[in-house]
Amino acid sequence: MTEIIIPIKPLPIAKGRLAGHLNADERARLVLAMLKDLLTTITGMGHRRIRIVTGDSNVVGVARRFGAACILETRARGYNAAVTLGVCSLSESDDVAIIPGDVPLARPDEIAWLITPPDPARPAIRLVPSRDRLGTNGMFLSGGTRIRPGFGPGSFAGHCRTALALNIEPTIIEAPGMALDIDTISDLLDFRACAGTGATRRFLRDIQPAGGHRHLDRGAA
Repeated sequence: MTEIIIPIKPLPIAKGRLAGHLNADERARLVLAMLKDLLTTITGMGHRRIRIVTGDSNVVGVARRFGAACILETRARGYNAAVTLGVCSLSESDDVAIIPGDVPLARPDEIAWLITPPDPARPAIRLVPSRDRLGTNGMFLSGGTRIRPGFGPGSFAGHCRTALALNIEPTIIEAPGMALDIDTISDLLDFRACAGTGATRRFLRDIQPAGGHRHLDRGAA
């Protein structure tokens, strides 16, 4: 069974691009709500091989509630270092998938497509692009296949080049739910416009006064 790694940035610095719209406490609550939605989806599929990379006790609490293992960072060194820490906790022969914690719309079929074990005789790399096709919102590496993570702006093209350099044609997974990661106010408003339920929607409802949009508007300072 594929091991799933979910790195979570320290809550005090998470979602900095939303600082003009949400205060620090609200941004922390948003991160936890999105993680709950993602874990609800994964565990609802019957998948239990989940490892959360974090140094935050609040994240640990959520992870344990869903039966996920935690890999503790003693000091935050950045997202890619957290990915590396998670991957290095596994055996080289393990299939591994990296999924960001800010994709609350990720669907079971999309995750299943990402994590399904491949033909053991053929190395596999699968990539889920963000909706602007600049970032990487999901990565699968078959057992024995490891690459240096380069998550961030331009990472999708970079990960494709890295795979090809290993003579592996990456499988590109078009997954609309996973493609929407919430980093900006536009992302958050686009999420709000989608139908559905879950912890992230409850969070948005809780911070929005009845009849008003508060400060969650495009272009608001």
